[in-house]
Amino acid sequence: MSFFPDVPPVDDDELAEAWVPPAWTRPPEGWLPGRLAEAALLARTDEVAVAVTGVTAHPSGVGIELQWTLRNPGQGRRAWAALVDRFEGGRFRPGLADETAGLRFGVQLADGSTAIADMGHGFGGHGDPEEVPIGPVLTFAPQGGQGDDRLMTTTGTLWLWPLPADGPLELVLAWPEFGIPETRHRFEHLELDAAARRAQPLWEA
Repeated sequence: MSFFPDVPPVDDDELAEAWVPPAWTRPPEGWLPGRLAEAALLARTDEVAVAVTGVTAHPSGVGIELQWTLRNPGQGRRAWAALVDRFEGGRFRPGLADETAGLRFGVQLADGSTAIADMGHGFGGHGDPEEVPIGPVLTFAPQGGQGDDRLMTTTGTLWLWPLPADGPLELVLAWPEFGIPETRHRFEHLELDAAARRAQPLWEA
């Protein structure tokens, strides 16, 4: 007699009920977004640089693709490792750094409305994902990073919901951990509606 009990067979005809993230929490899955030719260096110090690498649009919202890079100012491996810990902690792991000094992002729209992404706090710090909030809502999704003993680069995407009207949009950031004060970058005229109409699902429903 086997020590382990029999494993019950799986019913291959039974479809798993997948949870679909609400539209305000992230870009729609299985879509090719409309892309705008936008890129900008947002802030730079002797150690770090923060940039927008792209802007995408869907009928439901806008994705702002981000990259931030840390460079080794000529330190040894131990000091570099400590610097990387600060870099990662100030990004979305407040356990490694002063939470009040971490990287923060926000937006201000043409109508004066604002939204802030609370980094590392679930759905942007907006509570129950099933409860539809009042927009605009800004959430952040980290995507990972890579590096060596010279450079460390990480990426992530801000998701702004719902799709705002065409016009100027200001992206605001601050990163006290690395000496970046509140800084604003103004995208003068984002043609979001046209870009959103170029978005398409990868498969027909």
